[in-house]
Amino acid sequence: MTTHRASYWKVAIFASTVLIGHCAAIGWLLRVTFGTPEFSLSVKLLSSIGSLFLFSTGAATALVLTGALVVLRRDNLERLGRPYAGSPREWHGGFVTQALRSCVRALRSTAGAPLERLDLHAGELVEIRPWEEILATLDSRGELDSLPFMPEMQSLCGRKARVHRRVDKIFDWITMSGLRRMRNTVILDGLRCDGGYHETCQADCPILWKEAWLRRASAKLDVVRSTGSSATPPLDLRQFTTRIDADTSETRFVCQLSRLPQATTPTPWNSPRNLLRELSSGNVRFGPFLTFISIFAFNAVQKRSGGACFPILGHSQSARTPHEVLNIQPGELVRIRTKREIEETLNAQFKNRGLWFDKEMTRFCGGIYKVRARVDRQIDERTGKMVIINTPCITLEGVTATGEYFEFAPLDERIYWREIWLERIEGENEAGQEHSEAS
Repeated sequence: MTTHRASYWKVAIFASTVLIGHCAAIGWLLRVTFGTPEFSLSVKLLSSIGSLFLFSTGAATALVLTGALVVLRRDNLERLGRPYAGSPREWHGGFVTQALRSCVRALRSTAGAPLERLDLHAGELVEIRPWEEILATLDSRGELDSLPFMPEMQSLCGRKARVHRRVDKIFDWITMSGLRRMRNTVILDGLRCDGGYHETCQADCPILWKEAWLRRASAKLDVVRSTGSSATPPLDLRQFTTRIDADTSETRFVCQLSRLPQATTPTPWNSPRNLLRELSSGNVRFGPFLTFISIFAFNAVQKRSGGACFPILGHSQSARTPHEVLNIQPGELVRIRTKREIEETLNAQFKNRGLWFDKEMTRFCGGIYKVRARVDRQIDERTGKMVIINTPCITLEGVTATGEYFEFAPLDERIYWREIWLERIEGENEAGQEHSEAS
């Protein structure tokens, strides 16, 4: 048994023992409180307080034990080379939940909530407003609350789509200022930026939509308040897709992701509201939410006891990482190699030729997926430069970031893979090709 797995078992056994002791102590105190009439009122009161204390600490212990069991299962699946990506994390709610949300919206509307705020939740059907209505919400730079309405979005006006997730927070990778709060913004199912006005950037980022640019599909036509002047002259959004660097005079690209620091405000990591918003908005089902909390509690115990936190990543001792050319093409089926095999291709920074293997990616290792695209160019949102990727990255259908280890950050980014981290499934691809030729 490896050292880190032994520490996982140690915490699991210790938490189990403590939880059994808590249950026994709570049972004894309850019997003293309610089953022994000769005890005085003060003794029974102390017993009740003790029971409540033991119950709260027992709940915390149960959470740590749950985290230990989840970690042991996932670690075993990683050892066997099997994925644990699971089902989609979003939760659309049933009839009762939707009725309650409607009541809350009605109360806010009565209280004079602004038209720009729809309080959308995951799974709700919306319609993108006509361009003329959206134009009335934009400033002279084609932005609302510093978030650009990009020219790639104009052709989508009038389309109906379902809310994929609310975007209440993002992690700032540009200025590294930490967690930041975003308001009245959602991403919609299947609507991603094709980079058509950004020199065919291939990042395939989800498009961010302000609620002022949307209306519920069942809603009557209404007028959105303008943030600019009363007159709304035609606006060519293409002029805002680039800027000139003041120091180098180089042309840099501007997109929604590059403007996120300006479109958000700081928010503390330790604020429980950041997590509760993900649960109440439907971004996360209760099961994945509980899993995250339990793993967090487990890792807190591991840090205090000097054990290994989960997930744990290894790397090779070589400074120069290996490379493999498979010429994998879109539509092919591939298997993601096991975590152990991928670790052998990483350097001490957990990178292979500059591409980071993130702990978010371990959940997909061993899975079989269809290749979506080869990516060899994208905009670096930090600098605005178009980056040509010398060693092409592979994106896979249905493989996007869940954000489980980043407080469920809602941006649904594509995950990039090196070809050396994948293996072609020859039999499946040949059978699929023969079937398509026969038909």
